[in-house]
Amino acid sequence: MKLTKQQVADIKADIKRKVPQSHIAMAHNCSRSIISDIATERAHADVPWPGGKPGKKTAGGQHKPLYDPTDTRVQELEAEVEHLREERNLAKKAAKAGAQDRGLFKAIVGEMEQRIKPFDALPAAKPAKTKATIEEHVVMHLSDGHHDQIVRPEECGNLEEYNFPISCRRAERYVDTVIDWTQSTLRPKFNFQTLTVLAYGDHTSGEIHDHEKRSYFRNQFRNCFAIAQLHAMMYRDLAPHFDKVNVVYLPGNHGRRTPKKEHQGAQNNWDYMIAEAARMHCRDIENIDFLIPDAFSVNLVINGVGFNISHGDDIKGHQGIPWYGMVRRQKGLIALGAAQGGQRIRYFCCGHHHIASSLADVDGEMIVNGAWLGTDAYAYNSFAGYREPSQWLHGVHPRHGVTWRLAVHLRHADEKKGPQRYKISV
Repeated sequence: MKLTKQQVADIKADIKRKVPQSHIAMAHNCSRSIISDIATERAHADVPWPGGKPGKKTAGGQHKPLYDPTDTRVQELEAEVEHLREERNLAKKAAKAGAQDRGLFKAIVGEMEQRIKPFDALPAAKPAKTKATIEEHVVMHLSDGHHDQIVRPEECGNLEEYNFPISCRRAERYVDTVIDWTQSTLRPKFNFQTLTVLAYGDHTSGEIHDHEKRSYFRNQFRNCFAIAQLHAMMYRDLAPHFDKVNVVYLPGNHGRRTPKKEHQGAQNNWDYMIAEAARMHCRDIENIDFLIPDAFSVNLVINGVGFNISHGDDIKGHQGIPWYGMVRRQKGLIALGAAQGGQRIRYFCCGHHHIASSLADVDGEMIVNGAWLGTDAYAYNSFAGYREPSQWLHGVHPRHGVTWRLAVHLRHADEKKGPQRYKISV
């Protein structure tokens, strides 16, 4: 649009009255840049300013009030501003690094989708229906496998020998026990249509404390792909015996990729890669579903009963004892659930402490899972720690909650010979 001399004169009058340039542009139906050019005389300099040309701006910008730099309050405020500025810069750096790492993992997972070969589904193996009077869901806990860790007997008083092939043999024993217990031992009275697998972290020992250098494959990608294959083989073997297999993955603390835990980076974790790779191996098995939330904990409803699942590394102990922290956390989550008006949480499941146990309270129960290895050099030498390798298996009834439970002992007499069917190479 071409402006007339009268319009330019009106615009210059508005400029002298200090009308905002955006308002002037809108009033004259022209661009903001044209108003700026007129104000600086880059355009229409031939049109005189009404009442004379405005004076030039003084150097130094806007006038700022003076203050006494020696004033104590001023110094305190300046120190606080500097501290906040440093915190902001550190937060920006951490966010940028975290975004890069998470973006890297997302890209790797996208590439894995094209390269990981899915397993074929096995034929259905469910026995004929009986006159079972009790319909329940069965829950299988899967945590603290540390499948890539190596424990030599001489490091821990000959109490444990552990490596990836031994963990595969223990996985076989776990799967065989689940099938035998649900399809044979309890079968005359119980009918189990759905299996829920709670896989809540520390499947790998990860990079922290330089575990990768002492791991079975000496390479964290190979560790993760091997563990994912092992898990997927377990799910494949279990799937024929149930109408539905629901698998829930949450990360642990060993798989994290940062020096300290970042609560907004749940999937910046090697356990996440294991979960995704296991999902890809099982993507052609129709009755297996995966839930892999970008979170460190999740609330689930299993057969009408509320469960809270997390790895448990956030639970703080008192004088080295974690039970006080567990009770505090349990009561807090119960209170939050009541305040939100959601599903009542009756059971709180976690691992991390490598002690298969339970802690009942007035309105809920904490179920603490065991580990796949009995001890290692750290636990043995630091506090003479040893627990029989075990994982929880239990039934869930919609009215009675957790009914029966079994601590499945994983150790096998011939485990040093390695696995019979879960033979994995990467």
